[in-house]
Amino acid sequence: MRRLIPTLTIALAVALVGGCGTKSDDPVADAPSSAAAPATSKLEPVAAIKQGMDRSLAKSLTMDASVKAGNQSITLSGKMDPATRAFHISGKAPEPMEARLIGDAAYIKSESLDGEKPWMKLDLTKLKPNSTLRQSFDMKSQTGIIGGVVSAQEASGGRYTGVADLGKAAAAASTDAGMREGLESSAKLAKDPTAIPFEATLDAEGRLTALSYTIATKTLGDLVTEMRMSDFGKPVTVEAPPASETEAASAEMYKYF
Repeated sequence: MRRLIPTLTIALAVALVGGCGTKSDDPVADAPSSAAAPATSKLEPVAAIKQGMDRSLAKSLTMDASVKAGNQSITLSGKMDPATRAFHISGKAPEPMEARLIGDAAYIKSESLDGEKPWMKLDLTKLKPNSTLRQSFDMKSQTGIIGGVVSAQEASGGRYTGVADLGKAAAAASTDAGMREGLESSAKLAKDPTAIPFEATLDAEGRLTALSYTIATKTLGDLVTEMRMSDFGKPVTVEAPPASETEAASAEMYKYF
């Protein structure tokens, strides 16, 4: 069970926390796509990028993400609807894993699990307030590196380059579910947490469709994260695994999440 911690929580938390969701007071985040400003060039670049993430998370979407550090890599692909709390994520972290969320019910499949059945079911309401797993499924409460963007320049084709400050990202992050602590930990690993280079791409509707950034660490080499988002607004349906293949997490298991 202890092997599951680096496998699952890092896979979900690093890939999703790294770029998901700014807590913006701008009503654009919840506005229909038809009401979104069609030209991102009218916005100052930093604002365009921050609002771009809000626009991307306003409705359902598909996300592909990878995190690489040295010869280790994590790849994830998922579809999600923050409004209905429906998620389906699969990938390698580095072993194959799959996670589904339906409301407050999380289903996890991984070779690291010690259960007798392939799937484990957890009730998110029973997780600790600072649970990384709980945080991983809460995209709307997350700020990630986007909250620390301090400079940006528009290139061409909706592409932007710039710099983010992990310390400022942590200060802007929610204190719920350990988000701020996670960013502070990343800042401690970085050689220069105030200058994290990134590239971002916005589509014609001002939605963030791609994000990549590199954290040069003191001991792990470069930590490279890449994310792509698409299929905005398309319906997301997630089904629970067969009951015959699922077992409820024991009270002891909740201690690890």
